[in-house]
Amino acid sequence: MFSNVVALYRAMGAPVIEGGVVSYEGLLTANITAALHACKDLPPEFGKIQHHEEVEGGAVEIELRLPTNESGRFYAKVSDLARNGSLGKGQFPQNVYVVDLDWADFDEIEPTQIKELRRVCRLIELLALLAIGVDKDSSPDTYNLFFALPPDGAKPPRTFLLPTQVDELVLGHELRHISLLEEILNRKNENKAHLSERKLMIRMAIASVIEKFESEPNLFLVVVREWKEVLATYRANLQTYVYSFSFEKARRELAQAEIDYGTKLSGVLGDVAGKMLALPVSFAGWVVLNNSTSAFEGFVLVLGLSIVSLVLLAILHNQMLQTDRLLHSFNVVFDEFKDKIITYPPKLQGLLRITIAQVEKQGSTLRRTFQLLQLLALMPAAGAVLVSLVKYWDAFLQVVVTSISAILTAPVIDPIFLSP
Repeated sequence: MFSNVVALYRAMGAPVIEGGVVSYEGLLTANITAALHACKDLPPEFGKIQHHEEVEGGAVEIELRLPTNESGRFYAKVSDLARNGSLGKGQFPQNVYVVDLDWADFDEIEPTQIKELRRVCRLIELLALLAIGVDKDSSPDTYNLFFALPPDGAKPPRTFLLPTQVDELVLGHELRHISLLEEILNRKNENKAHLSERKLMIRMAIASVIEKFESEPNLFLVVVREWKEVLATYRANLQTYVYSFSFEKARRELAQAEIDYGTKLSGVLGDVAGKMLALPVSFAGWVVLNNSTSAFEGFVLVLGLSIVSLVLLAILHNQMLQTDRLLHSFNVVFDEFKDKIITYPPKLQGLLRITIAQVEKQGSTLRRTFQLLQLLALMPAAGAVLVSLVKYWDAFLQVVVTSISAILTAPVIDPIFLSP
């Protein structure tokens, strides 16, 4: 029904409103006729046609009382609409018409000022969800929102009261990125990481702006006017927090990785150290071999010492492979740190480079140590062969000479094997 009243008002040429009543005297147009017919049975809450009379010459006199309640209201200017009490509680009124904009709330196209007021309403709704406390009953036209700043050094904690007072001064200010608040306050995002910290940071950003301009009479206007600063402060705090969190996490991971890999690499050498104690014991076999009284006894001793060398070489080879796996694993883990090293603070970059250099140095030391131990592991077999050669040199030469003679001497073939 309110749309019919607006249609009649527009058909009358949007006359001046005086005391809630508009008058028209002129030709009876088709639009006026249609609008009058639509308003024939107009309920009283939507207004009243107080006078309707056709005069000579096809003219008509109309007097229309406009609605002034929740069912409908006419505003001469958008500034009058901005002072509507429901806006202060984040509720855009329904069934309204603004004369200077020629706009009704059922029109599809909204003027810029109306869009701004709707965004202000949405901001109030979101701030009411964000605030640490909300007083909804003390004032019929506003919420009282509470924001706080934590203690900062010698400054004690402070609490600020933000009345959501809306007037025409909120117009003309760009409220960008309100979707940020919607994202933070959306229940679907409750399980996202650091959501509570983000809420706290934007509360603090709003409180810090209020603190800076708390002497002004309309603090909500301050928030709307300084919304860019609120967002800038929030983003700066969030960036600092995320970087600090990431750096602390990276520092802890770096220290833990250094401890883990250092321990594992030391453990590789520790595992083989006990087994290598068999190496000096095996040297006593040289003395037993030198004092042996039979060739068979000497053969058994040489074979035993050779087996000792083979076992030690196999153990060392396995430990070298394990060292290579650990170093490869270290490189895989630390490649992520290396790729992002330029994003870390200089101190963390230095620690990262020191850690990488130390672990690589420890790996190189282990490789050289194992190469030396491999040479030592050959000594039992090599020493046994050397002792046996010295002890049985004459017999060794005889075997060599006999073998060479047998190879060089042509075999004698019995002719019977060649006969058919």
